[in-house]
Amino acid sequence: EGVFPRPPEPLEQNLDELKARVAEFGADMGLAHDGDADRLMIIDNLGRFVSGDKLLVILARSLGARNVVTTVDASRGLEEAGFNVRYTPVGDNYISAYLKNWGEFGGEPSGSWVFPGVSMCPDGVYAAARLLSVINDNRLSDLVDALPSYRVVRGSIEGFSGPGSRITARLRQLNAVNTDETDGIRLTFNDGWLLVRHSGTEPKIRITAEGVSMQRAEELYDTAVNIIETVKQEGV
Repeated sequence: EGVFPRPPEPLEQNLDELKARVAEFGADMGLAHDGDADRLMIIDNLGRFVSGDKLLVILARSLGARNVVTTVDASRGLEEAGFNVRYTPVGDNYISAYLKNWGEFGGEPSGSWVFPGVSMCPDGVYAAARLLSVINDNRLSDLVDALPSYRVVRGSIEGFSGPGSRITARLRQLNAVNTDETDGIRLTFNDGWLLVRHSGTEPKIRITAEGVSMQRAEELYDTAVNIIETVKQEGV
């Protein structure tokens, strides 16, 4: 009909109807694509949204992959799961470029999954088929519950084309163990990490924080928000 039935991004807040249908029909899984189906996110058999960080692990294991490419905003859960991991700037084009020379699988938490043995482009339809094969032998909820819950907070602030020098300078003062400015600025601490970067598609600053606890992740996220809002009030 030419009308997408929901906001097109497969974000959890856009998938309430899919959750309800999975529960209503007792489905094994709900599939959520974006408008051109290069992205895929899922609802498990219990009606729960499955994070992209967990999907990275489930899909990589389904392939028997050992070397995985993902983006700087992904949880370090892949490393904890025993994979060799390389990180790129955010964007599936960077993942595809890296996979030309290294890795058996790549993806990013927003739902882009790249299978170099099939195509160098993100393929949500093929990802769905792989997951359907996986749940022939396993309940999806069991696979999800067997993975640690990554304590990650993601969000954005509108009205910025990028972090800017003043915001970046103040973030550098947070005494991080390591600072990486490959894509925005990523600060690593002993108990978590914080990424502040510009959106590649909208005038927004995107913020990602992961901590050893949800409290720490929220604390890191709020620190970034406070710095950005302070600079905004200063008119810089």
